[in-house]
Amino acid sequence: MFRKFICFLFSCLLICNITFATSLPEISADGAFLIETNTNTILYAKNSDLTFYPASTTKVLTSLAIAEDLPMSQIITKSQVAVDHVPSDSSQIGLNVGAQYSVYDGLHAVLMASDNFVCYDLALADSGSISAFANKMNSIATTLNAKDSHFINPHGYHSEEHYTTPASLAKITEAAFANPIVSKIAGTLNYDFKVINTGQTIPLKHTSVLLDPNSPYYNEHVVATKTGYHTPAKRTLVAQAQYGDLNLIGIVMRTDAPLQFEDMNKLFDYGSSNFTLKTDASNNSYLINNTYSSWAKPYVQEALSNGWITNTSCNYNSLITKREFLNILRNIAPNLVNTTVDEMLHHNGDSIYIENLPIKRKELAKIIYKYFSDFNLLTIPNPVEIADIHSLPPSTQEAIKFCVDAHIINLQNTNEFLPEDSVTYEEAICMLSKINGILNRYEHFTL
Repeated sequence: MFRKFICFLFSCLLICNITFATSLPEISADGAFLIETNTNTILYAKNSDLTFYPASTTKVLTSLAIAEDLPMSQIITKSQVAVDHVPSDSSQIGLNVGAQYSVYDGLHAVLMASDNFVCYDLALADSGSISAFANKMNSIATTLNAKDSHFINPHGYHSEEHYTTPASLAKITEAAFANPIVSKIAGTLNYDFKVINTGQTIPLKHTSVLLDPNSPYYNEHVVATKTGYHTPAKRTLVAQAQYGDLNLIGIVMRTDAPLQFEDMNKLFDYGSSNFTLKTDASNNSYLINNTYSSWAKPYVQEALSNGWITNTSCNYNSLITKREFLNILRNIAPNLVNTTVDEMLHHNGDSIYIENLPIKRKELAKIIYKYFSDFNLLTIPNPVEIADIHSLPPSTQEAIKFCVDAHIINLQNTNEFLPEDSVTYEEAICMLSKINGILNRYEHFTL
């Protein structure tokens, strides 16, 4: 049965004519994550549980805490304490000590222009000290089950003790952007920041070009976003995008500019192109996975309707492992005792490693041949000439010829088997459908 999406099986990412659906995106970032929030379904993950430095994407958590705690009209004053304790090379909008502004405008400076000094003073106003505010940040992260996270400041300036994971940052971002104030500000391209005691107006522009119609990276579906950068963290980015009823949260961690924006758009394109949100009679939302090729649709639907596989967010064009294939094979005929499947699933020693690697066509042919031999259903009445298998052991050649003659595995390029090629999920499902058809042609194997 398909594994529930833990697709840094993205190493997880051939029998029918192949027209590929949208494949897994090639992401430059060292860490990435994509989740559909209505169904809480992970659509993509790359090193999602490894720790990275969030840099200024920290500020979505800071803004959430501030928006929940402080009145938007409360007046904040830029303090000398902030100047003394925030590194001078921090991002800022150029406020002088003593400048006064509302919490609401302060959040614009934080989320749009990433001002570290404003972050510091907002945290002091909220909790009295930076350590107390950091404790609050960590408490919120724990409540959100954003595990393997630890925050020590409100702005994300580098510290080895200040880190999170792509999966945890997604939970934090989802909660932050669910707050209407934070979401509105994080989705604002231009804003006039008002210094109350001087009457000065400071024009702000969002640092995320996902919101800028004049940028090649503009995405009209993005409703909220936050950038981050410092040297150890490199470029980080969080964003929320809405495609009809589909609500996506994307995380990109540790890459170079402008690849963070390219990566985010790739993630959103992948999610919106391959998944559809549906609602059942009880008003429960669920996703339809459309990652299979057009030719594979009837086979995938047959497998789902018969319970051979479960609904999954894994890409059907990713590669299948030996263990996954055997599990589906067993699901096809659960009432039939077949020693081939049971023996192969019962790993010993270091075989578990091999079982979880993508399986090759020649290995699949050997499994299928052995499977049918247990039922005494082996015949090759019209063996075909196959150009590229003569160097293989005779037993492997016999297995391949059986699978080809039985029309379980198709030749490629007219008369080539391509024995070393790996097999995708959709190709494996196509094979398994044909296996089921053969079993059903024999009365005593009818399921």
